[in-house]
Amino acid sequence: MRRILCFGDSNTWGYIPGTGQRYGDNDRWTGVLARELGNDYRIVEEGLNGRTTVFSDLMEPERCGIHHIHPVILSHLPLDYLIIMLGTNDTKTHFHINAMESGYGMEELILKAKYVLQNKKAKTQIILVAPVPIEKSNDVMFDEDSVYKSREIPRVYYEIAKEYHCLFLEAGSIITKLGNDGIHFDKEAHRKLGEALSVMIKENDERRQMQ
Repeated sequence: MRRILCFGDSNTWGYIPGTGQRYGDNDRWTGVLARELGNDYRIVEEGLNGRTTVFSDLMEPERCGIHHIHPVILSHLPLDYLIIMLGTNDTKTHFHINAMESGYGMEELILKAKYVLQNKKAKTQIILVAPVPIEKSNDVMFDEDSVYKSREIPRVYYEIAKEYHCLFLEAGSIITKLGNDGIHFDKEAHRKLGEALSVMIKENDERRQMQ
């Protein structure tokens, strides 16, 4: 059975827009991915509301992704794929960073993940997913500058994926509309992302088999 670790924030956890409740197992993109890939794959969910790439938040402590990635990987080895989708929370107003700085954070996160995987001689393929750009929101932690930064992140992450030989998916290329809070996925967005990732993984597995 092939194992896939999904490491992300509230849009991996399954936060329902406007309510804070959680979508059911089959509605989250991780559940859609599991359904599309079938019984030969095991999906491991590691979504946490408020998680950042590398930035510590005193208002929401214990949300720093780079502090989590090492023990999380060790907990779930062996892994065939590691899907990382983070960056939205980096754009919160109180961090005062730009998209390039979020990119530096993602770069450090990937380097940490690669170090752990290589140390364990794991041949894990990393998939970097650029999050969907947010829309204007009533959430006081995000402003118009946050919206602008979120639109810049996919371009930055694309270059990082090339540099570190990650598969890359720009989620905003397949999801054009977010939920009513302008930040979180609705059910249709979860479906689209899960299906897109399943196609990417199947195609990559086919290429591996032909090598």
